[in-house]
Amino acid sequence: MRNNILHAWLCAIAMLLASLSSCDTADTAYHHYCDVNQEGWVNRDTLRFSVDTIRRFGDYVTYVCVRTLPDYPYRNLSLTVEQTNITKGKSAGKMRKTIKLNVTDKEGIRQGNGITYHTIEVPLYKNWFGPGDSLRVTVSHNMSRESLPGLMAVGIKLKR
Repeated sequence: MRNNILHAWLCAIAMLLASLSSCDTADTAYHHYCDVNQEGWVNRDTLRFSVDTIRRFGDYVTYVCVRTLPDYPYRNLSLTVEQTNITKGKSAGKMRKTIKLNVTDKEGIRQGNGITYHTIEVPLYKNWFGPGDSLRVTVSHNMSRESLPGLMAVGIKLKR
């Protein structure tokens, strides 16, 4: 009888933990990475992301996500991000922003989460989307060095 009660409690705790951990992904409408050449992401190589169909209406935040490797040579990373919102098949607005990410702090400690590579996520825009809306996002680096080593991937996340 004790084993049955213990087993029931363990199952209940496992289900609770599973439901709590799934909350983050339930509100994520899109999350995709594009790999970049680890020997050097060339500034002419623009990464393109397409969110074809938003399924639920609401406020969404667009994040840019960067995966850095230990050999990234700078403290910061400067990116140009352009987002085009599309409503009923027509462009409903274009936004362009230059962002500066802190890859390491003043002491050289890498920022973000991870062990082999670190992921840094930065919120960019908050927009309202309805069912059937879509968006296009482009990302490029605008560092003074033409070829930028030490990056693994760049991604976009759209979260409700």
